[in-house]
Amino acid sequence: MSSIGILVVGAPRASAADVEALLTLLPRELATPVVLALHRGPHDSLAAPLGRRCALPVVEPDDKDDLTPGRVYLAPAGYHLLVDKGCVALSVEPPEHGQRPCLDALFESTADSYGPRAAGLLFAGHEDGAAGLALLQARGGRVAVVGEDWEGGGGQDGHMEQLSLDTVGAWLGRLAYVPRARGMP
Repeated sequence: MSSIGILVVGAPRASAADVEALLTLLPRELATPVVLALHRGPHDSLAAPLGRRCALPVVEPDDKDDLTPGRVYLAPAGYHLLVDKGCVALSVEPPEHGQRPCLDALFESTADSYGPRAAGLLFAGHEDGAAGLALLQARGGRVAVVGEDWEGGGGQDGHMEQLSLDTVGAWLGRLAYVPRARGMP
């Protein structure tokens, strides 16, 4: 994933086990940071369970923490997790789609900060995330949706790739081979 500057992942709570499976696919030497927003309750402790089989550290960041390649940044309970030019920002803005953390907020902030250098992966199953992922795609990011119950179709710039959990690893592998001109702003 060297041509991609960041991987952002959004998922509804029902996809927590699938997200854990995804994290096991990430290589120890991953050259990009991974930012993850997962719908959660106010008292859900997720960093340790999600990180138990992941080769990378899974952390809940503090506001303005720098993004470091090879780490997974998990949105803390009760905060929107935003990407802001090389660091994360925590926000207590009102919930969107009834959720905080909100998936759309993560994808939209990533589109603003990274544009075509970003890759976005949305686990289907909730209305949250579709608009933000479409914006990321419109800004040149590589995007895909995991799940069979996706009805979002494509963004403004065309069809969004639809994956099964079994094909996510191949999609991640293809990110490493994106021609440099396409991955750079």
